Amino acid sequence: MSRALVAGGGAVTVALVVAGVVALTGGDGAPPAAAAPAAVGETASVERGDLVERDSLDGTLGYAGDAVLAAGAPGTLTRLRDPGAVVRRGESLYSVDGRAAAWLLHGRLPAWRDFTPGMEDGADVRQLERNLRALGADPDGDLTVDDEWDWATTAAVERFQEERGLDETGSLTRGQVLFRPGPSRIGAASLAVGQEVRPGQQIGRISATRREVTVDLDATRQSLARAGDKVTVELPTGRTARGRVTDVGKVAEPPSEEGGDATIPVTIALRGKAARGSGLDQAPVDVGFEVERAEDVLTVPIKALLARQGGGFAVQLAGSGRIVPVEPGLYADDLVEVEGELEVGDTVVTAR
Repeated sequence: MSRALVAGGGAVTVALVVAGVVALTGGDGAPPAAAAPAAVGETASVERGDLVERDSLDGTLGYAGDAVLAAGAPGTLTRLRDPGAVVRRGESLYSVDGRAAAWLLHGRLPAWRDFTPGMEDGADVRQLERNLRALGADPDGDLTVDDEWDWATTAAVERFQEERGLDETGSLTRGQVLFRPGPSRIGAASLAVGQEVRPGQQIGRISATRREVTVDLDATRQSLARAGDKVTVELPTGRTARGRVTDVGKVAEPPSEEGGDATIPVTIALRGKAARGSGLDQAPVDVGFEVERAEDVLTVPIKALLARQGGGFAVQLAGSGRIVPVEPGLYADDLVEVEGELEVGDTVVTAR
């Protein structure tokens, strides 16, 4: 069961771990006699639990669903929301020629055609009608949310336009609406207010409000990450958040520099309150991937181990000074798994 001392992916040398420790010996190779109680400095309790060794890799903290925010109509950019601003359903993303444009609606289908009376049936019509109802543009309940455009759809579009100061044409062009899965966050701008824009030109970036981490994993280590795996993420705030691997790329990406290694993109969704503690975008983080796990085992601090002459390890019980031989197992998080004549709650001496 004895293993090389490993913690966080790096080798740790146990060189008589206790500062100034004296090797325990019986003189002729016999089991060591009980040592006299040492002066007790620091102590720790023997505990039982799970021990997890992790390999820490560099990651980048960002937002899910990052995409290009493109202009839908030509003109002069007269308003662009600040980076970090959150836009909700029914709100505009920017203004062109002094008029609000690109109204955000929820949905996964892109606006691939103009919306107008008489258009052919389609799932995009249903998606638009669902948004019109959610925004209160159908106060009398005349609208049936389906794939067909009818008079109630036209009436709802006109109310939507009236409430936003738009021409009440009953039609919406592709440049007037932008469908995204939910509330969206404005990212870095590509243009400044006052610049000319043309349809399709990049204005900036847009993303979801959900935090996520990406890791460029060395392709030779792809077995380290699997969808559903739990990881830890050390945030720029100094806090540690819980995460779960949501996607592991299937195609390796070429190295970014000559002599580098091909990588696989790994996406991690953050969980818990700690994940909401930083508004930083594209910030570096450390991601801990599980390498090995020992469940329901006895653990002591690594600095409680005493090296025995002739090989092996022991711990010293506080109070009695009794030396208890132990067999170490997994090392992680400054703790070590041990087997020996110990019980939960025993107090052991540790190095200062």
